[in-house]
Amino acid sequence: MTEIEVQDKVCPVVSAAKLLGSVWSLVVISYLMDGAMGFNELLNKIPSLNSKTLSRTLKSLQAKNLVRREVLSLQPFSVSYSLTPAAMDLKPLIKELRRWGYRWAMTQIPSQQDRFRKARKAQRSLT
Repeated sequence: MTEIEVQDKVCPVVSAAKLLGSVWSLVVISYLMDGAMGFNELLNKIPSLNSKTLSRTLKSLQAKNLVRREVLSLQPFSVSYSLTPAAMDLKPLIKELRRWGYRWAMTQIPSQQDRFRKARKAQRSLT
């Protein structure tokens, strides 16, 4: 057994991090905290996220019972994504991560803010 596997058995932080899986998982969950959204709506709201990564992230979150997918109509095809109660329990954590990010991470990496703004502007010009 590796050290991480041992920690996973005894440390809830390791277990939670493994369950969430990626940075994009937290980002998608944070946007869905405001309510159910369609695929394109999520794609337009999240800067620098491409459709393939969003699709993979949503499928992963569904498999982990953190996101619910509901088909709204077949013609035109429309799907809505919402959070399960397990994901809604992350709301205080997401709120604190956002606060911490504004205070520490965003001030440490100003060029990252510029990249997000440029990506969002480029994305809007395509639509």
